[in-house]
Parts: sequence; structure tokens; C-alpha cells
Amino acid sequence: MADTVDVNELGRSVDPKSLSDEQLIRTLTVALRDGDPADVDPSLFARLVKSASKSQLSTVMSSTVRRDVLEAIFGRMSEFYSSKGASGKRQVVHWHIKDGKDLDSFQTVLADGTCTVTHGTDEDYRTALTMPGTEFLKVVTNNASPVTLFMTRKLKVEGDVGFATALQKMFTIPSA
Repeated sequence: MADTVDVNELGRSVDPKSLSDEQLIRTLTVALRDGDPADVDPSLFARLVKSASKSQLSTVMSSTVRRDVLEAIFGRMSEFYSSKGASGKRQVVHWHIKDGKDLDSFQTVLADGTCTVTHGTDEDYRTALTMPGTEFLKVVTNNASPVTLFMTRKLKVEGDVGFATALQKMFTIPSA
């Protein structure tokens, strides 16, 4: 596989299960580090996540491209925010993606019809979500139900659980 294949081409034409872990990581690295993450088609990325094995997703989330994947997702989260279903009050959500020793935390502030994302968590939250990276990838690509993940204890919620369930309606989540 050539180093120039981007994640959109991968999503359109290649079954990720036919790739080695190294090929998948190299492709994501090229697309996210050398390319513009905004050029990644969210529906094709969702298809990539849907088609990849749990082992591949786990390998990606434990590799050096983990941070780039998370930054690409959170960097575009405001594009998919719809204030539909949101109250007029300022709402803070903490996101904790935890795999073993790896922990990445982000904060989304939903206010005045906008979604602002920052690294780290410096404000009091209304709800905090903690989940493994593989489950996070599935949730943000509409390949897993947050309610099911919560019921199976793969997603932990602190604070307002009702608000956490409403979050899904506040984002237009691309599907495969």
C-alpha cells in the first residue's frame, strides 16, 4: 500500500481488516499529520471505524497516532453541534478517553448555540464521560449506542445522567 493513500480513499475502497495494524496506523498518520484533518470525510471515517476490528481500533488508540485522531475528532466537534435540545444555559461536558495508563481529557462548553472544545478540564462539569478509546471512536461515528455502553459499564457517567443521554441529540453524528 502506498504512503500517499489518504483516509478518504481507505474509507471508500479498502476493507480495513485486510490491512496490517502498521498499514492502518501509517495511513491515519499520513492523513492526520501530513494532511488536513478537516479534509477527512466524516462518513468515510465512520465507515472505517465500523469496518475495522476491535483489535485494530485498540492498536490505533494505543499508538502514536492516538493523539492526532482525538485532536481531529474534537477539533471538528463544533461543526456537528446543533443547539437543538440544548438549554439556554452554559453546559460543560468533560470527556475522558482512558486506555490503561493513557488518559486524554477534553472539555466541551455548549453555550449560546456554539460548542467550544479545549484540551484538559478546568471548569466544573454538568456531566463527565469516561470510556476506552475504542468505544469513544464507535460513539462519535455512530457505530455504538452510548446507552448500551453505559448499561454494559463501558461508558461511565458522572453528574447529570439525563443530560448525558441528551448529548447524542445535540450532535449530528456522521454515519457509515
